[in-house]
Amino acid sequence: MALVFLLSFTLFLLPTEYLFQFYKWMLSIITALLSYILNDHYVTLVFMNNNNNNNDGIINLVQQQLSFTNGLHYMFITNYICQMILAISFIYLTGIYKSIIPFVAAFFFILPYYAFFLTMFISNKYLIYFPSITLSISLIYILVTLIMNIQNIIQALYLKFVWIKSYMRDLGLFALIESEWNRLHVPQVFRIFWIIRITQQAIFLMMEKYPETTATATTFDTSIFILNSTAIFDNCKHLMVRGCETLIAVLGMTSVLSGITHQIGCMMQTFLILDDPDDRSIGSISAIMFFILALQNGLTSMEPEKRFLRLYRNFCLLFTAMLHFIHNMVSPLLFSLSASRNMSLQRHLRALTVCTFLIISPYLFLNYLWTHHTISTWLLAVSAFGIEVIVKVIITLLIYTLFMIDAFRTSMWEQLDDYVYYVRTIGNLIEFVFGIFLFLNGTWILIFESGGTIRALMMCIHAYFNIWCQAIAGINNSTVCLRKWLYLQDICPLCHKTLYI
Repeated sequence: MALVFLLSFTLFLLPTEYLFQFYKWMLSIITALLSYILNDHYVTLVFMNNNNNNNDGIINLVQQQLSFTNGLHYMFITNYICQMILAISFIYLTGIYKSIIPFVAAFFFILPYYAFFLTMFISNKYLIYFPSITLSISLIYILVTLIMNIQNIIQALYLKFVWIKSYMRDLGLFALIESEWNRLHVPQVFRIFWIIRITQQAIFLMMEKYPETTATATTFDTSIFILNSTAIFDNCKHLMVRGCETLIAVLGMTSVLSGITHQIGCMMQTFLILDDPDDRSIGSISAIMFFILALQNGLTSMEPEKRFLRLYRNFCLLFTAMLHFIHNMVSPLLFSLSASRNMSLQRHLRALTVCTFLIISPYLFLNYLWTHHTISTWLLAVSAFGIEVIVKVIITLLIYTLFMIDAFRTSMWEQLDDYVYYVRTIGNLIEFVFGIFLFLNGTWILIFESGGTIRALMMCIHAYFNIWCQAIAGINNSTVCLRKWLYLQDICPLCHKTLYI
């Protein structure tokens, strides 16, 4: 099993052209198997159901095949066309374009359809082996081709394996995964898979709910029942529930959400006239957050109604997280504009508009939640996230106001740094309190509502990074900074009094 995993992992990391070759050979095998299934079905249905071995019976069979008024004729034509398509696909996938070999390959694919002309010389019981002969020849050709190129295959795998070892030794496993993740466009693959899956389920859902209407209604009539608000909600609910019923489906939904949030981040950057590539990671961060929430809540194992409710709650948490990401974009911009005394009115108004949105939207959102939902641990967590956004924006605006006041003053404002320090300290203390509250709320959920290894692990990570590290950093930073300051002069940086040590 370990060897199979290692070979699969190495194959996955092969260059794109080698992957295309591998997939083409796999598809050629599938094409040969599909051809065998169609041939076997045709031979069994036509030949084995006719047990007449005399000449009259055989002439009858030939006439039935060539008769335009008999159903066997249409079956013959349909299967013949399918086999020709499969033969052309096999020729393209295996790359046999030289001399007469493609025509031989195509002939073997349609061999059973010419076999009924041989029934005057061969008994029907031998014709059942023609599909197997066709399949064997196709697989033998593939096997011989692979054996002839085995040296190149082994060399390519070995070189890739050596490259993987050196890359992991220099940059680490996570760098390798990230590099290959971007090279193979894995999010785009999951995104396309999820969209195709949802589209297929939507079509089946419409055919199941409106079988007569979809068959007979005009475009105008169809739009009438599609635009029914109740039907739209029920259909969307069904599709969202089906869109996250497996782990692969959750990954697909995560990729779609990542694309949406990435576009939102790009629009915000365009509106704020920013060009910071680090801020474009909002899509990746939101995708990781949504996937972790889905795992720790056991989204795929829930009943449909509970799954929809959990999905709704996860979207609410993701929305509040998006507000935090947007604040992280606009906050440095406001500080930069005010500290550098940039008087571009357009940039100031755009940033202040985003701040207004960050205050109003969580207020309206929380007002809606508290109006339509009873109090719960989930509601408390969302409320804490939303209020924290509002507090952060207010702190940012206060610091921005202080810098702007200093920009318009004609004399030096000596107490500016003190006021900025006080405001930031209050903001950091409030964020620290919110972090403790979220930890206690999560601990209650872990113990009394829904436990789990992933949730416990996330609680430990939250406690370490958002509580412990911030507390230690605050204490150590103040001590170290004060000690370094006193090495330079014996005046307190806050009260400006002389210190005697």
